[in-house]
Amino acid sequence: MLGPGTALVSLSGEHELYGAAKLQERIDSLIADDLAVVVDLTDAMFLDSSIVSVLLKAQRFAASRGCDYTVVLGDTTGASVRSMFELTGLDAILPVVERDGAPPSSS
Repeated sequence: MLGPGTALVSLSGEHELYGAAKLQERIDSLIADDLAVVVDLTDAMFLDSSIVSVLLKAQRFAASRGCDYTVVLGDTTGASVRSMFELTGLDAILPVVERDGAPPSSS
C-alpha cells in the first residue's frame, strides 16, 4: 500500500508514441502537486523509446522539485521491457525497485 503523498501510475500492456504525451502530462501534474510518483511497470509488456523518454524526463522533473520518483519492475514485467532496461543501462539511470512478485502464473 502506498502512503499519503504518493501517486501510483501503472502501465500495463504495450505503450508507444500515441500515449506518450498523455503519460507525460499525467506524471508532470502529479509531480507539480509535490507528490512522490511510483511508476509500476510490473504488467508492461512493451515500451517504445518515446515512453522511455517520458520516464527519464519525469525523473529529472521530480529531482528538480525534490519529489521521490521510483520505477517498479516485477516477475510479470515483459521480457522486452526488462531487456531494454538491462541493455540500455536504464536500470542504472532510473531509480528501479524490484517488486517481490507472486510466483509466475501458469496457463
